[in-house]
Amino acid sequence: MIEDISFSDKEVKQYEDFEFNYRRKKYIEFLKQAKTERQMQLFLETNPIILPELFSRHNGPVGNVVISKLKLANEYETDFAFISVDSARAQIILIEIESPSVKIFRDSDNQFTSAFNKAVQQVRDWVTWFHLNQTYAKDLFRNIYHRGIFRYQHVSTKVILIAGRRDQIRRNSQREKRWAGLSASIEPNEVITYDHLAYGMTVDLNILRKLICRPQRYIANELRRRYQ
Repeated sequence: MIEDISFSDKEVKQYEDFEFNYRRKKYIEFLKQAKTERQMQLFLETNPIILPELFSRHNGPVGNVVISKLKLANEYETDFAFISVDSARAQIILIEIESPSVKIFRDSDNQFTSAFNKAVQQVRDWVTWFHLNQTYAKDLFRNIYHRGIFRYQHVSTKVILIAGRRDQIRRNSQREKRWAGLSASIEPNEVITYDHLAYGMTVDLNILRKLICRPQRYIANELRRRYQ
């Protein structure tokens, strides 16, 4: 007979604290040597618990899944996507990542670089695309999850861009003001640096055990098995 082992709240909390500190240290060490978007994509696919907004609706992402490289028709491809729900709202989270080494500001005048402006414009393009293609977008996620995923909730979309490092912003007050102004201009969407992830993540043991990050087809097949 297999004994049913239950853990005390204190034991669970101790382990969650250990996992948080371990994963944050691991992430910070990796970030020191990471130079490309591809490196960050691989790291976050294998450590999805670090992604932002996983717990925006308290219960974690629906199905404990994150979709990597989700295609939006033939127009765009998101680096990561997932859905969070509560009794009133279903929120589609789309995450675009750029290289941690991308320059955010020009050295000459502290204006945003063209590469960074292009990434921010993509955030705005995705918001527009979802506004104009709401039916298609909902059907896309229904085909991945299940037909009733949006049945009772108001559906909203949030886009998050992750790019660059915090030290580029903190170099002077002019940059800090421009960064704050940019953040305000795209709300409720967000632009954050990779440093933000090191301290913004939450480790929930139940979700950590189950959380997976895979391409669309794998996720759809996995969820169909669960809901059959």
